[in-house]
Amino acid sequence: MKKLNIFVVLLLLVVSALAGCSSSEKTAGKNETASKKVELNYWVPFSGGDGDFMKAMVEEFNKANPDIQVKMLNLKWEEYYTKLRTAVASKQAPDVAVAHTSKLGELVPEGMIQELDPIAEKAGVKWDSFNENILNATIFEDKHMAIPLDTHAMVMFYNKKILGDAGLLDDNGKPKMDPGAAGFVQFLKQVQEKAPKNVMPYVGTSNGNAPYWMWWSLYSQMEGKLLSEDGKKAAFNNKEGKEALQFISDMVYKYKFWPKNVKNGGEIFSAGQAAVNFNGVWSTGSFEKSQDLDFGVMTLPQLFEQKATWGDSHTLVLPIQKHVDKKKQEATVKFANWLADHGAMWAKAGHVPSKPAVTESKEFTEQKYRNDYVEVVNDVNFMPNSDKLFPIGDILRANFDLVMNGQASVDEVMDKAEKEVNQLLSK
Repeated sequence: MKKLNIFVVLLLLVVSALAGCSSSEKTAGKNETASKKVELNYWVPFSGGDGDFMKAMVEEFNKANPDIQVKMLNLKWEEYYTKLRTAVASKQAPDVAVAHTSKLGELVPEGMIQELDPIAEKAGVKWDSFNENILNATIFEDKHMAIPLDTHAMVMFYNKKILGDAGLLDDNGKPKMDPGAAGFVQFLKQVQEKAPKNVMPYVGTSNGNAPYWMWWSLYSQMEGKLLSEDGKKAAFNNKEGKEALQFISDMVYKYKFWPKNVKNGGEIFSAGQAAVNFNGVWSTGSFEKSQDLDFGVMTLPQLFEQKATWGDSHTLVLPIQKHVDKKKQEATVKFANWLADHGAMWAKAGHVPSKPAVTESKEFTEQKYRNDYVEVVNDVNFMPNSDKLFPIGDILRANFDLVMNGQASVDEVMDKAEKEVNQLLSK
């Protein structure tokens, strides 16, 4: 009996040890799986609907890719690039971040972001899957520095009810407008004559970005250049630059199509009080929310020699890290490329995806309005790469505001802006 008890005790000890081993193996297995998961910190500068759509995309990616988990931090636009610079300088940069194409001219020369070519192929990126115009704006000295997500450009919105009642829509519901600047002026004159008196033929915010982007769009249609080839001198104070700005001024003061001192042109158009509004594609989402607004959208009309418009892009970049982690870098580029591949989700915010395969997909083409301006991807004239592009923009905006407010002539403003930009570039 005693021997039997000893045998039972020994048996129980063996079973317990085996169970312990099995449990340890399971725990080790779990720990090994957890260690294989790559966690990425992702910074974005999105407000309003953009932030919500991007959050949904990140959640979808995390579900589809359990081995890579992305944590998104949404920062205020006005603080974003300052915080990104500080994070890189203090060796605490996020693994991946959104950067506008217009900002790459600062980030690349300052050595703040990683070249993608050594990582891209392994991460499954095919550069020829991107729209060429959008992609080219992210290439520096033959190196790919960012993965483009979209382009967001200036397009033309129009009120279908106002134009329809005035007999200014064709059978396809598009504005009946003769080509060129003269055709556009005549079109707005007809709105002025035929629409109710309280309707504005054209509306746009009077100061800041709206006149600046409109000027760049029209100037680009005349093949205008912002800077000299070496980027050291202003190149906009010329016949074409003045003509573009004079056309905008004439819309306000000569023809009275565009009321003075408009604080928010998008809101006025959304309220159904204007026939035409030049605005960014992102306005599509907000206009869709206006239940009583019957609107259409098209690429900016060609008023001068060629099709062109202002535009920028959201891109994904890899900020420089204190320690290089190749596994993380590959996961980051895979994530960025996944976002571009799923650009139809992002198109809900109004932006045009960077990949033609996405814009040709059923998921994109079934979205109302987006197909009406999708060709803008080839019309965008990106501003030149310059580490001083944003302060140059500040100078031009401030000077163009003087014209819009009736405080200075086009000639005076262009001379003044040229002098100030050259002073900036000489520093």
